[in-house]
Amino acid sequence: AAPSGSASVRPPRSHPRSNPKDGSDKSAKAGSGVDDDVMDATEHTAATAATSSTAATTATAATATGIPKLCPRDLQRYQKLRVRVFVGRDRKDQPVLFERLGHFLGSGVCDHFSEDEWIRLYIWDLERHFVEMRKASVDCGRAITRFTYVADAEGITSGIMNRAVWRVMPLLKALTRAVEEHYPEIADKIVLFNVPRIASVFYRAVRTFLDPVTAEKIELHSGIPTGEFERIMSPSVIPVEYGGTNDVEYPPAVTTA
Repeated sequence: AAPSGSASVRPPRSHPRSNPKDGSDKSAKAGSGVDDDVMDATEHTAATAATSSTAATTATAATATGIPKLCPRDLQRYQKLRVRVFVGRDRKDQPVLFERLGHFLGSGVCDHFSEDEWIRLYIWDLERHFVEMRKASVDCGRAITRFTYVADAEGITSGIMNRAVWRVMPLLKALTRAVEEHYPEIADKIVLFNVPRIASVFYRAVRTFLDPVTAEKIELHSGIPTGEFERIMSPSVIPVEYGGTNDVEYPPAVTTA
């Protein structure tokens, strides 16, 4: 599912991770020069996500640690089935995430976990975004509250032909309904590439349940938009297979794990 768009909520000034008695703060924001609200974003979004009854347990764990604790074996399987890699930062100092979305949607892997398990795993994934934005904020000395999402749709054609993508549709709706609506709007740009013409019907169906703000941010490209990539980020950030010089580990997606 593409990153969600819901009304932004101002993070609270206080949080259990800060200890007012000894002045300690495990988020390591002291002296960074970055606004406290931004540095508390990871904890806040987890607490906000707890308003979803389906995801409450995982979100509560995320409040204390930044990223939910899940079974290592499940996480390993999830990361093989849904390949999502932070590759660097764009020209605005925002984190850049690449995903092999087409292989995920077209593989029919939604049966590997229950709906609740997918939701908990996706919360874990979303929390990584806030960790990356916190790091970027510290590094550049200003608030970074958005990230750039880039998704490769290669592999979706076979899923459309064998109707595997339609089996994923209920899961996409569930993720949007139970998780994404409880998170602030954090996507700056959403770029989908290698999108075949045949995918237009599926895209129109998905767009009906996306947040309108998110839907308006989506760019579709039939091939690899090298020029657009380089406008958004340095060639050193773009993975090698897409014409850049970044040799970041970006494994192929699998259908079994």
